[in-house]
Amino acid sequence: MSSPVTTAEIADLLTGLRTLRTPAQGGDPTEHAAVLSAKADLLTRIADEHTSEPACGHDAHARHVAAHARLAAAQARTLAETGRSNPEDTT
Repeated sequence: MSSPVTTAEIADLLTGLRTLRTPAQGGDPTEHAAVLSAKADLLTRIADEHTSEPACGHDAHARHVAAHARLAAAQARTLAETGRSNPEDTT
């Protein structure tokens, strides 16, 4: 099991998100992917921490949010690796 999420980790993520510029805004695609990956990891850890028995709707929602964050991070990594800024750009 991973370590509990700390307020410092949340504050660091929020700082990164506040200063982040997307590739479409002229930001670095690799930095964008790294911040989205950190966000996905943090949300996954939060969801894991708050899993209860029996499961409730909040658990499912937290896991759903974390899964979407992981998908966004994966897409951002792919775009950074291919040098594209738009997932629809195939040239």
